[in-house]
Amino acid sequence: MRNLGLAQNHPEILNQTITFSRQADETRGSTAGVRAGESLSVRELLYGLMLPSGNDASVALAEHFGGRFATDRSVRKATPFQRFIIQMNRRAKQLGMTQTRFANPHGLTAEDHHTTASDLLQLAYQAMQLPAFRNYVSTRQHGCTLIDQAGKQRNVVWKNTNRLLATEGYLGVKTGTTSAAGACLVSAAQRGNRQLLMVVLGASSSDARYTDSRNLYRWAWQRLK
Repeated sequence: MRNLGLAQNHPEILNQTITFSRQADETRGSTAGVRAGESLSVRELLYGLMLPSGNDASVALAEHFGGRFATDRSVRKATPFQRFIIQMNRRAKQLGMTQTRFANPHGLTAEDHHTTASDLLQLAYQAMQLPAFRNYVSTRQHGCTLIDQAGKQRNVVWKNTNRLLATEGYLGVKTGTTSAAGACLVSAAQRGNRQLLMVVLGASSSDARYTDSRNLYRWAWQRLK
């Protein structure tokens, strides 16, 4: 989110090139499918992060941007990847996310990595104030051309994992699934001039998180009449 906020004032950073490391390529879980040595712009990789839930993309972005964060003496020896996570936690504290601690940039299960529905609601609210973020999370499909170190090109297509986007009135935001957290969904919807944000955590299945979200929206819209 900070990168997108920074990009509002310095849009040129979206044109910076990221070359995937082996660490990023080998990240487990959902993936953007970019291979080690392949390059693309920050602008394109953000689609690979947000649409298919690219855990690999989150690592590549952390490695790319982390060097500019947390430069005080106590963490000066930390890698850019580690500095990015330190900055994530600093930003969470600034946003009042008092029950959140990040141990990685992608959300895979890790010791002392945790958050709450309330904190995710606060994060989603802040992120949705950024037009660029709203554009990314509402995009249903996006294609990209990757270039390897030999100059060979390869095309990929990323599809948004958020099924609610198929229904008019839903605006995003993000799916997430781990064995520890269950099936989760942070979503946004609009009716007329009203917008709602919804957080569902720990659903029993992917289908259940959408059913729970639709039912909660139905209840909320009725209450707002």
